[in-house]
Order: sequence, then structure tokens, then C-alpha cells
Amino acid sequence: MILLGISTSGKYPSAAVARNGEIVSFVKDESGRSHSATLMEVIDRALSGAGIGVSDIDSVAVDVGPGSFTGVRIGVSCANAIAYALGLNVIPVCSLAAMRHILPSDGSVAPVIDCRNGNCYAALYTDGEEVIAPCAPSFEELASRLPSDTALVGSFGGIEGAPDAELVIKEALKKGQPVKEAVPMYLRPSQAERMRKDQSV
Repeated sequence: MILLGISTSGKYPSAAVARNGEIVSFVKDESGRSHSATLMEVIDRALSGAGIGVSDIDSVAVDVGPGSFTGVRIGVSCANAIAYALGLNVIPVCSLAAMRHILPSDGSVAPVIDCRNGNCYAALYTDGEEVIAPCAPSFEELASRLPSDTALVGSFGGIEGAPDAELVIKEALKKGQPVKEAVPMYLRPSQAERMRKDQSV
């Protein structure tokens, strides 16, 4: 089976290809250009690196958030379009669940993504099982909820890391559930929505 993984919820878009469970190609664009300008090029390079074309893939995995609102929309739309065109399923992956694979060991792992203004996206996994579902707490609230032996990965001290397509594939292969169409995971209103709400008060 050939699986294409797409990640756009973080700062840098990436794509990876796995063949029979083994990642054989990975490409990340760190140019700083927009996700919309680089994603298809990144996917093409990942497929080329695996020596295949888009018609050779059997499934598509994509991180559906939380993360960059615009990035998530671009990645999900792209994955859905590829799957629809080829008659394939999509495997939606939570970006936080993907990030837990940054640490290979078991135990308690809390992936954290900074969403500014003292807030974050976070979850807690213990021995691979979800203990705290993806949420959008303040850093202080998160710290008060985590067990003392929790390993942090991402934007809140601990081990640095961010969602990428390799991690998306690892989570998809481990716990992925194929669907016909992926849907973005939004845990808080976008900045534009928050500004509109403030102006209406």
C-alpha cells in the first residue's frame, strides 16, 4: 500500500510517502512562502522522490488541525481533492496526535502548539491513549492539568517539534480511520472571527 501524507497545520508545509508502512520520501518547504504557493510543489517532489506518480497512491492522510487556520483549510482541501479525483479515502489526523510520535517512548506525552496571546492547542496521551482531548487552554491552565511526569513536545518548553507529514503518516498507520472527506478541526474562532465579535459588542 502506498500512502501519501500531507501536513499544513504548522509553519512549514510538508509531504511524505510511505510504501507498505515504511516512509520512503519526505519533503518540507521552509522557504517562508505561503502554503497555497508551495503545497502542490512539495507533494510533487515527495511523489517524485518515491519514484511514483499521484495515480499510484492508495490513500491520503492529512493533518486536520488544530493549527494554522489557513494552512489547515489548504491541506484538507487538497487532500480531499486528490482523494475525490482518484476515488480514494482520506485519513484525517489530529496534528497533536501526530506530534506525540516525536517521542518514541511510552508514558505521558503532551503535544503543545502555541496559538499566541498566552494560549495553546494541547492534548495529553498516556501509553498511546488519549487522556485529555485536544483543547485550547491558556498555558497556565494547561500546566495545572498535566501530571508531573508529563513529557512536553512542541511550543511549551520540553522537546521542540511541530506537525509534519512523517508524523502524520505514523499516526495514520497506527490509529487512522479512513473517511470519504476530511473536515478541519477548529478548537477556537479565527482571529478574524474574534475581531468581528469584539467589534459587534
